Amino acid sequence: MKKAALVTGAAGGMGYLTAKRLLADGYTVWCADKAPCPAGMGGIHVLLDMNDADGVTALCERIVAETGGVDVIVNNAGYGQYGPIETVPMEVGRRQMEVNFFAPVRFIQLLAPSMRARGGGRIVNISSVAGRVYSPLSGWYCASKFALEGISDCLRVELKPFNIVVSLIEPSPINTKWSEGAKQSLLESIEGTAYEEFGKKAYKLLAGATGGGAASEPEAVVKCIMKAINAKNPKPRYLAGKIAGVSVVSRTMMGTALFDVAMNSQMK
Repeated sequence: MKKAALVTGAAGGMGYLTAKRLLADGYTVWCADKAPCPAGMGGIHVLLDMNDADGVTALCERIVAETGGVDVIVNNAGYGQYGPIETVPMEVGRRQMEVNFFAPVRFIQLLAPSMRARGGGRIVNISSVAGRVYSPLSGWYCASKFALEGISDCLRVELKPFNIVVSLIEPSPINTKWSEGAKQSLLESIEGTAYEEFGKKAYKLLAGATGGGAASEPEAVVKCIMKAINAKNPKPRYLAGKIAGVSVVSRTMMGTALFDVAMNSQMK
């Protein structure tokens, strides 16, 4: 049986490059994205908004019917909703959780049976250093990634008896369109609120982290994804990007109180 993979967020950036690598390795690749995938990239393209639960279910049913399921899931689709927790509407926060957390879990629930039937598989969940490190006005985004980290840890233990391996990829800022959406959402959420001045400082912090020399190229993440797929004994977590290690180690060594001081000092 030819190996099959699902890659979400496959129309560009890390998802596109991952899908191309898997296609080159001989996989049948299901490429899901709310935007059209580039012409000529190969694979089976499906237009899908990850906020559409019925659409996710329908895609999984189609995958099982046409290719008997998958051997690999790369849950890459996601975006960054920034802004004060107080001012971001609940429906906007729910969409962030739906796309970044519930959709990946739904794919796993619906496709894990096919992985068992095929003798095992690899699940790669694209998290972020924001799944372990918090920053000003990133509450909803951090919440979605912290949740993805926690459920991935549980899945890793639950699925091990079935030879299904779960890995997390934790990128630091990457040069993709993600940063533009995150910055725009921050500006929209602070306009005319008590957080406007604070938010402008947070914007500069976010812009500095995602621009210039701090950001890495998507290939840095793709290398980690392919290691998680192909390694005999994949790691539970892969840090990806120039400042990923520094961010996580600093947060761990400083502890919560001191890290709060460091964050607040950057907002003065």
